[in-house]
Amino acid sequence: MKRLLLLLLLSPLLGSAQVTIDTLHWSATRRLQLSDFHSPTQPGLGGSEFYYQIGYEVRPTSIWSQPDIESFCLMFRNLSWVSETARNERTLVYNQILFDLVEVHTRQMKAKLIALGADRRFKEQARQIEYLTNSELGAEVNRFRAETGGGDDLQALERWEKQVALRLYDTPDLVTTFSMSKLGYGVFFGGGGVLTTGSLAQTLNKSVGAVFGIDIALQRTMIMLHPTLYNGTLRSGFWHNNQQWEKDMPISPMLFELGLGRVIYEGPRSRLIPYVGYLLFDLSPRDKKDERYKGLSLLTHSPTLGLVFDVKLGDNTPKPDLSEHSFWFIRTKVSYSPLLDQKPFTGGIFNIQIGLGGFGRMRKVHYKPEHTVIMVPGKVI
Repeated sequence: MKRLLLLLLLSPLLGSAQVTIDTLHWSATRRLQLSDFHSPTQPGLGGSEFYYQIGYEVRPTSIWSQPDIESFCLMFRNLSWVSETARNERTLVYNQILFDLVEVHTRQMKAKLIALGADRRFKEQARQIEYLTNSELGAEVNRFRAETGGGDDLQALERWEKQVALRLYDTPDLVTTFSMSKLGYGVFFGGGGVLTTGSLAQTLNKSVGAVFGIDIALQRTMIMLHPTLYNGTLRSGFWHNNQQWEKDMPISPMLFELGLGRVIYEGPRSRLIPYVGYLLFDLSPRDKKDERYKGLSLLTHSPTLGLVFDVKLGDNTPKPDLSEHSFWFIRTKVSYSPLLDQKPFTGGIFNIQIGLGGFGRMRKVHYKPEHTVIMVPGKVI
């Protein structure tokens, strides 16, 4: 028992070394076997010794959801042993009851941790809960050992077996599940170019530049905010608002798209989003400090119709155990915008872009209670 108390005190250190320690997690369907006791028999000692640990892990989800809490109950097989004179069924029953009892306290600890929610003092309160749980568990383990005589009192052992099986059923396992948020968010960085039609094609040379976009999704509906800054030159000069725009002038066309789209196809590797929207076209000199171009500005608008095709990167198969659903993608985007303002030129704009982006939907954590049914001799409890 002294070794057991020492193990509980050292449990944080042992927890950090679980990768190299031979452990067995508690299972309702997998009962203990003599082959699970891997430690050599202790000279001069009879009976058996069962070493265990309980603990928990906390994984953050989102600022709108409580954290994902997982608890565990495990046996240290490389420390646990059974003497040669005790290698029988009663020893297995005795240690299995002990293992089940540890699982009951582990579930109770998890329920208390979940009840904390997203409390800002979570870490401090969680440590207190873990400490008190280990203290209560240690006291009940001592009582179990004393009342059963270390497994020698068969009637007491059967009584404890039934009691612990009932407590396992009445203390359900809180299984973590996730629900995906309807709200999604994404960003997009890339480059592109502008092709023009009509008289606009005779005024502007081809322009290239950079795009930055924000996507907001509500279920399959997408709102896209995509500003683009291009660089180019004027192919020919023109007059606008009694101001002259000179031929070969360096210009910075800026396009701002506000689009409303719908995801009509989405698979593990790609998705397709047609959209309609509104385009602002702002034409200004690249060097605004040049006195020759002072005051030059041209702003026009138009409807826009476009198509977005995203190629997803990595394995994007839906996984219900993940706390967040997100992926990277390579985006190809094409849109056309006919100019509504007939002055000083007519035509339309083909906007072609390609780049890299990311998209994600938050998930909220829930806990589904699952009752455990344990077989005991003569009946199912």
